[in-house]
Amino acid sequence: MTNQTNPTTNNASRSGKLAIIGAILAALIFGCVNMLSAQWFRSARIDLTQQKLYSLSKGTGELIRSIEEPIRLRFFLSGQLTKEAPQLAAFAQRVRTMLDAYVAASNGRIVLEIIDPRPFSEEEDRAVALGVSQYRASTGDRVFFGLAATNSTDGKAAIPAFSPEREAFLEYDLTRLVAELGRRGKAVVALFDGLNLQGNPQMRQQPQQVLLQMQQFFDVQQQAGDVENLPANTKVVMVVHPQALSDKTLYTIDQWAMNSGATLIFVDPWAENQTGPGGRPMPDASSNMEKLFKAWGVDYDPKRAVADVTYAFKAERMINDRPVSMINLPWMALRGDALKKEEAIVAQLQALVMTTVGSFSTSKEGISIRPLVTGSSEAGTVEAEKVRDRNADLRELVPLIKKDSKPPVMAGRLTGKLDSAFTEKPAESKFTGEHKGKADKDANIVLVGDADMLMDRNWVQRREILGSQVAQAFANNGDFVNNAIEQMVGGPALTDLRGRGVSWRPFETIQKMETEANAKYSAKEQQLTARLKEAEEKLTQLSRSGGEKAGAKPSSTEVLTPEQVQTIDKFKADVLATREELRQVQYALRSDTDNLKSWITGLNVAGVPLVVGFFALLFAMRRPRRPIPQNKAS
Repeated sequence: MTNQTNPTTNNASRSGKLAIIGAILAALIFGCVNMLSAQWFRSARIDLTQQKLYSLSKGTGELIRSIEEPIRLRFFLSGQLTKEAPQLAAFAQRVRTMLDAYVAASNGRIVLEIIDPRPFSEEEDRAVALGVSQYRASTGDRVFFGLAATNSTDGKAAIPAFSPEREAFLEYDLTRLVAELGRRGKAVVALFDGLNLQGNPQMRQQPQQVLLQMQQFFDVQQQAGDVENLPANTKVVMVVHPQALSDKTLYTIDQWAMNSGATLIFVDPWAENQTGPGGRPMPDASSNMEKLFKAWGVDYDPKRAVADVTYAFKAERMINDRPVSMINLPWMALRGDALKKEEAIVAQLQALVMTTVGSFSTSKEGISIRPLVTGSSEAGTVEAEKVRDRNADLRELVPLIKKDSKPPVMAGRLTGKLDSAFTEKPAESKFTGEHKGKADKDANIVLVGDADMLMDRNWVQRREILGSQVAQAFANNGDFVNNAIEQMVGGPALTDLRGRGVSWRPFETIQKMETEANAKYSAKEQQLTARLKEAEEKLTQLSRSGGEKAGAKPSSTEVLTPEQVQTIDKFKADVLATREELRQVQYALRSDTDNLKSWITGLNVAGVPLVVGFFALLFAMRRPRRPIPQNKAS
């Protein structure tokens, strides 16, 4: 008897082995591709969000590539925190994704550590030591959600806690931290001081708090006389109440601005805090940079001051030997809509106090002012001369307010490519740079129409506590100055960063449908609810009155008359009908939105598998079929 091998069985066995080998090889290839792509394509990413939430701005990318110091980022995120507060999980994932983007763009200059500080661990102690804020979980354990960073020297910086309320400024905060640690030493601020911020110890005049705060974070170098060259490593030029600056000094500032140098300028129609010799008032306490402003396209009138009924202080003045309460129009506590919250400089500020403020506008093509602080729709300008008299009746200013089509801009960022105020370098000037007649990059200039806002009187009050004088701020003037300098030190990367979108996106269509449904059905629902309540109250009253007539036998069938029983049955039917109609209205109120939500859920759950299955089926149908090989012996 001859053993014969079934060719069909052999083919099936061979096909099964090949399928197993193919599956193993596919798994190995899949793993290798994942590992290699994780290394080779780590920086490759596609951001399909509408507001590019996970992409770095151009300025941030340039700053990261130009940092001088290697930076180590330590992202402290407690796993227990996201479990107890699930609403933070999406925000925490966005922070992690943004940090990965910084690392990918740095070409190895930025290193990231992800740390989950366990209770009573060394990581927990390190988080506290590096300045990361701690919170208490429901179990009593400490939890963390912050970032600490160090450079190769002794530089340290931290974001103590990430807050969803500041999500729009996430990139700004991270870029500011990188800019601070990526440079060596403190940034130099060249200060042209026309208000004597440093005080005079001989006259018992203390330094202003603004200057003391600046000196904590920056290397502030005072400039005086003819300044023909700025100090080495200057990052910001700050000009306060400029009066009678020489052409040599103006040329130095002008050429700094032509090279997109960061410039912060405070001018004033009337500086109340400026005093002359012997403490007497100055005959002219206004300031201007007319020569530069005119060439740069800035319109500023030192003879007019902003008056605003909305933000003005209340004051009391003696009129005809009687105290009269009135509004001091030129003195303003600016808050709310006056501070443009989409700008990082003022995003976290609550109030600025400004007194006798000038305003800015532009009339030159290609030059514009991005507002930081503006007046209200009721604001306008008045002659500065009329507000200088401290005994004047301020009520007389109201009809003199001159309004424009837009609210006056009291502080703003000048943008555009500027023209120089000088056709050539002034004679005998020792300026060492090359003359530039027109800027080839956008300006990096912030203009403020009030110099008095830098003085303590406008934002600080001193109190004696335990025998020591303590300064307490009642406004954010100092924060404004430090924010502006800090942003300008970062260069274009921080200057161009404004508030961006947030990752939470509401279902706008559903919200609109719910609003329309509420408007359509709410009145009917309220009407039915009132009718139902009235019917139930009458039913209760009838039942109670019937029981009172029956005396001690409320459950007897003789308690109510047939007419009363008929009336009660009618009210019961009315109650049931009203409740049914109310249920239908409430169902209609939600049916449209529920149907839309169901469709969205269905598309999310089944849409992708259906699309993938369709393309797989289409590919299988188009694939050419090979003929089954025949065994010649058979």
